[in-house]
Amino acid sequence: MNQAPTLSTFMRQAARRFAARPCLVDGPRRWSYGEFSDLCDRIACGLAARLAPGTRIAIFLGNSAECLLLQVAVERAAMVRVPINARATTPDVGMALGDSNAAVLFYDSATRARAQEGAAEFPGLWMAQVNGEDAAHGPSWASLLQSPLTPKVLDRVQLEDLCSINYTSGSSGRPKGVMLSHRNWLAVCRNMLIDRDIRHDDTLAHVGPLTHASGTYFVPWFLRGACSVLVPGGTVDNLLRCIEEQRVTVFTCVPTFLTRLVNYADIDRHDLSSLRAIGYGAEPIPKNTLEKALKRFGPILTQNFGLTEAMMTVTTLAPRDHFTPGSDDGAGELRIGCIGRPYTMVEVVIRASDGTPVAVGESGELTVRSEHVMQGYWNMPEETARTVREGWLWSGDLARQDACGLITLVGRSKEMIISGGFNIYPQEVEATLTAHPLVIEAAVVGVPDADWGEAVVAFVTPVPGATLDAQTLTAYCKPSLGLRTPKRFLFLDTLPKNLNNKVDKRALKASLARKGESHGCS
Repeated sequence: MNQAPTLSTFMRQAARRFAARPCLVDGPRRWSYGEFSDLCDRIACGLAARLAPGTRIAIFLGNSAECLLLQVAVERAAMVRVPINARATTPDVGMALGDSNAAVLFYDSATRARAQEGAAEFPGLWMAQVNGEDAAHGPSWASLLQSPLTPKVLDRVQLEDLCSINYTSGSSGRPKGVMLSHRNWLAVCRNMLIDRDIRHDDTLAHVGPLTHASGTYFVPWFLRGACSVLVPGGTVDNLLRCIEEQRVTVFTCVPTFLTRLVNYADIDRHDLSSLRAIGYGAEPIPKNTLEKALKRFGPILTQNFGLTEAMMTVTTLAPRDHFTPGSDDGAGELRIGCIGRPYTMVEVVIRASDGTPVAVGESGELTVRSEHVMQGYWNMPEETARTVREGWLWSGDLARQDACGLITLVGRSKEMIISGGFNIYPQEVEATLTAHPLVIEAAVVGVPDADWGEAVVAFVTPVPGATLDAQTLTAYCKPSLGLRTPKRFLFLDTLPKNLNNKVDKRALKASLARKGESHGCS
């Protein structure tokens, strides 16, 4: 039977083509394309010699070369990778291991204690530390790297075979295992290579978790022959040093990281002239952050919108589309909340609850149809049937589309607040708040209220040293928001973040519940 090529095929082809080119930099360690690919083969052969195709392999690592080696090797071994965020708690680890029925768990010195505690209920699980000699019920990492090459056990997958189980963040309940096939991942990379500016001479810096979006970006740049650099600790100061020392041309991040970057006190001490592109996404970006980033770096920002169920590539906002068309006397206005247009090979329709498309400019649920839409949720057929209907993924995101095809998010359907009979979308309120010059970031939630049904509560992080109070923000919001103006403002030095570094609204709501607070000004 003829076998259609998968990403593994094309990555091996790229490794041959760019064999001598620098592929990966992890601190003092460096690998060429040829060296990286050879190590992936040895790890894959070591896995395939002991485990059957389709076996689930859990990867619980911080950002390191080993994380990327395993990402590729597990695919070449025809097995299923189960990435676990390095910040995951012991219960999170146990849940992922038990739900996926993983047979192997790779961890590092930083995740070791949580790995061992989370795996305590799974006797016989093969465990190996990638930066040490710890191993149980299987060979150590060092011996796995020395596995003999047996090409016949490599690249045996079909496009429809399961490639990964990626767990959602659990922001609205128990995390769900999203099943992505080899076809899904091939479509993700194809989308990026068609619509994103990915170049062979790029140096790509990784600051986000490689077990999540950052690891996804590694592959299309690999296919082009670019070099990836891992930023130690994923911190702002180390990124700035890496840009200067490695002449980084591109990096991607979440808006919370970009907020820290543009407000970093020592940013002017670094030579950032090598940068030609910055990608951001995963959550709404504060207006002040976007304005500061454009002023600092110029019009080189690209927004990417996706979700775990339609990994990474649903829509993208190109640098030029960040602004409305310019007038005769200058540039147009900055678009806030806009996530751009669908990728070339992706269909997006905004629908009413009955499934009918809404009119241009009206709000509805964003639905997606594309080859990169998930196979379904692992062991959750009923939830899959609710989310994927007649080939369309119902995202849970509320949005509207203009006559030019540009899409603007207005919020999550589950986050919509009904106050005094009015539908209030938190993202629109947050966009107004983060346009205030003394606000760094803001998050809006709804809480039960006897008079209004729900009351709008805003959590705000002011500029350090700034004097900002509820009365000032109320007066600022009223002209544009009217009845949507928050009933209560709470000021925090920083907003809590979840494992993916997004604002954690569940934690904010929980803090209100613990205090038993009602609305009012503070």
